[in-house]
Amino acid sequence: MKKISLLLFLSLVTQLWAADKPLVVTLHPILTEMVTDLVGDEVQVEGILPQGANVHSFEPSPQDMVEMQNAVLIVAMGKHLEPYLDRLKENLPPTVKIYEAGRLVPSLQSDPSTAMFACCPVHGLAAIDPHWWQSPEAVRRAVRHLGRELEKVFPEYKSEIRANTKVRMDELKELDRWAEEELAAVPKADRELVTTHTAFGYFCARYQFQAVPVRGVNNDKDPNPEELASTLKVLRDRDVKALFPESSASADSLRAIHETSGIPLAKPLDPEFSFEENSDRGYDEVFRQNVLRIKEALISSDSQ
Repeated sequence: MKKISLLLFLSLVTQLWAADKPLVVTLHPILTEMVTDLVGDEVQVEGILPQGANVHSFEPSPQDMVEMQNAVLIVAMGKHLEPYLDRLKENLPPTVKIYEAGRLVPSLQSDPSTAMFACCPVHGLAAIDPHWWQSPEAVRRAVRHLGRELEKVFPEYKSEIRANTKVRMDELKELDRWAEEELAAVPKADRELVTTHTAFGYFCARYQFQAVPVRGVNNDKDPNPEELASTLKVLRDRDVKALFPESSASADSLRAIHETSGIPLAKPLDPEFSFEENSDRGYDEVFRQNVLRIKEALISSDSQ
């Protein structure tokens, strides 16, 4: 009984301690990690995207809205990743500022010819590709500008935020350098990333890969026989070395293509970086895993 009472007491103390801190709400685990890295323990940082939720279809709950009413800052991914953002702005008090972390990252336009492979209808034809976090170089730019924004919101912690921003930018620069070295082993002729939808545009642009979304394969439907035949012809003509399933989408269609064509099926990639907050697995670990799986699949196929 005493042990339970002590646990309840500690929990209450923790809640009261957190309540004394200014609140920043984030809309993606990457942003929760990013803000925490920059502000340390000086600010309460809360993410509202549930573990495993589809970032493209997520909508804040009434409880989320109540929490955001009390925030001094809400950090979003931006580039229209959160289609509810305009409605959110209309329903929050003017004292709550919304900052879009990807706003100052140079945008990539979605290829109209691959609109059918977009992650969702919002990011289809002629839309901006919202998956800017696929490149550490882009994330590094976002961190720099987010750091400046946090310095404005929390001027009393400016020196700490500035120092933490530099540390994180240096880490991302090293991560980008590491990726270049790892991917240098992949022959340029084999740098084709065949995935279920167009989520890796920034990765491909940074590391000289060609994105090859598969015809008729997206999160909503499987290819009909005509589409499958067309897909197989394209993949064979391009001498594709591997097919890359995604952790957030069904692999059934790619598995069917693999069984018909013999093209190797690689280990799944994680396009959404949907890691659990406050765990040992963060942005760097997910990115490294994606890079190593791409390298492993394309090098293994090239040696066969």
